[in-house]
Amino acid sequence: MESDAIVLTESGDLERRTVEVDDPGPDQVLLRVELSGVCGSDVHMWQHGERDSPVVPGHEFVGIVEEIGADVATDSARRPIAEGDVLTVVPGISCGDCWYCENMPTRPLTCNDRDVHGFRSVEEPPHLHGGMSEYFLLEDRAHFYRVPDALETELGALVEPLSVATHAVERAQPPGLPHAREGLGMGHSVVVQGAGPIGLLTVAAATTVGAGQVIAVDMIDERLAMAERFGATDTVDLSEHDGDEFIDAIAERTPSGDGPDVTVEAVGHPSAFEQALEIPHNGGTVVEV
Repeated sequence: MESDAIVLTESGDLERRTVEVDDPGPDQVLLRVELSGVCGSDVHMWQHGERDSPVVPGHEFVGIVEEIGADVATDSARRPIAEGDVLTVVPGISCGDCWYCENMPTRPLTCNDRDVHGFRSVEEPPHLHGGMSEYFLLEDRAHFYRVPDALETELGALVEPLSVATHAVERAQPPGLPHAREGLGMGHSVVVQGAGPIGLLTVAAATTVGAGQVIAVDMIDERLAMAERFGATDTVDLSEHDGDEFIDAIAERTPSGDGPDVTVEAVGHPSAFEQALEIPHNGGTVVEV
């Protein structure tokens, strides 16, 4: 069986190739990819190269089960799956054998031998490791989840970026019993720097968990308008302020007048992180996505 795929070559070019697809083994699942998102890391890899090239990019994707191995009966949440079901896939695959996997299983990024879909060489079996392909073979170590029937299939491609946003919001919540107004709590104020896909989903997540004020910061009108649709109570347009003056504009909008309880930096630029450190009130919380 063959699959059409987009391959990022060693020279940084994107090529359409036909790649051989292995038959699924007893503990594997063959997906027909329906949609793959384009992450900022995909753009970075295309612009600056990837050490394991040639690769099939794409780690935010959703697909339909084409064939299931004999030993696979459920998804990673132990829900039954069948041919025709819609699945979304976790990008990272931990080795499960190193010290970190055995002692810190909730911190998969610490794994000594971690693989990531969309960043593995196409030369490495089973070859199709990214979502920008007609087909994708889920290996035995992969984690995947069945998308509910009530959810539109294409929305399954947003599960991974949404998980990034919800994790950012979770990191803002202090463990144990917090001091008054420490971290994120119901009714607290949150600033989200950058109203791109991750920023917009962070706005939605903060709103969902009960933030009383969510301020979106960007310089593109369309993004700020979208942020309001996602739940932002306030917006700050960077283009209307010189330098770091926008920080004062944010503070003026917060209940204390001294800044928000939490700032989530979702721009991904060093200068934005430096600004993030100045945005919250004293004793506030900064989360770097």
